[in-house]
Amino acid sequence: MNNLRRFTLATLLGGVAAGIGFKAFAHGRRPPPRALGTRLGAMTPPPLGRAAITMLLSAACTGCGSWTGFGFRADGPEMQRLRQVLVLEAGKVVADVGAGKGELTVALAREVRSNGRVFSTEINATRLKQLRVAVVDARLDNVTVVEARSHETGLPPNCCDAIVLRRVYHHLTDPASINTSLLQALRPGGVLAVIDFPPPFFWSRGSLGVPAEVVVTEVAGSGFEPLQLIDDWPGRGPLQSYCAVFRKPLADPRDR
Repeated sequence: MNNLRRFTLATLLGGVAAGIGFKAFAHGRRPPPRALGTRLGAMTPPPLGRAAITMLLSAACTGCGSWTGFGFRADGPEMQRLRQVLVLEAGKVVADVGAGKGELTVALAREVRSNGRVFSTEINATRLKQLRVAVVDARLDNVTVVEARSHETGLPPNCCDAIVLRRVYHHLTDPASINTSLLQALRPGGVLAVIDFPPPFFWSRGSLGVPAEVVVTEVAGSGFEPLQLIDDWPGRGPLQSYCAVFRKPLADPRDR
C-alpha cells in the first residue's frame, strides 16, 4: 500500500508538472527544461487535462477527502456545540437521522433525560440491529429506533423539538423528499442541524461530501428558515466540517 501511494503521488506530481508546462507553452512562454528519462530514453509524459489530474488527485487522497471523521464522543467538543445549537435540555424530543452505530443517539438520550425522547433512524438493516443493541447496552428506555427509507425519515408528524443529521446529508439520494419529511416531523419553531463536510477538489456532491451552499439552498427551498452556518465544526481533525442550522417557521409558509 505504501509503495502504491508513493507511485500514485509521484505520477500525480509528474502529471501536474506536465500540465503546468503545457499551460506555459500555450501562453507563449517556454517551459523550463526537464531531465530526460534514463530507462525509456528521451520519453516524457504527455500533459494532463483537468479530468486526468482530478482522477490522480482522487487516487492520491483516497481515505483523505472521503474520511468522515472520528466517531462521536459524548466528552468531545461536538457535544458542547450541539447543546447550544439544538437547545438540549431535559424533556426535549430529538431525532438522530442516519444514526449509524448510535454513539450520538446514546449521548442525546442522556441529555434529554428520562422525561425526554430520542428517535433514532437508519435505513440499513445491519445498522438498525446495531442501534437496538447500543440502546440495550446503554440501558436506555427513552429511545425509539425507526426504520427510514430513501425518500422519507419514518418520523411521526410534529414529533420533535430538534433534529440532527450528522454526516448524512451527502448520502441522500432524494434530498427534496427527505427535507419535506424533516419539516413535517418538526414542531413549529423546531431546529434542524445538518452537520457535513465539503467535497475535495472539483467534486460538487456525493460520497465525498456536499458543499454547504447546496445544503442551505436545498433545505431552505423546502420551507425551512436558515439561522446560521457554522464553518468551524469539530470532529474531522484538520479537515473542514460545517453545521448548517435551520428552523421550522412558526406558521407554515405555504399557508401565507
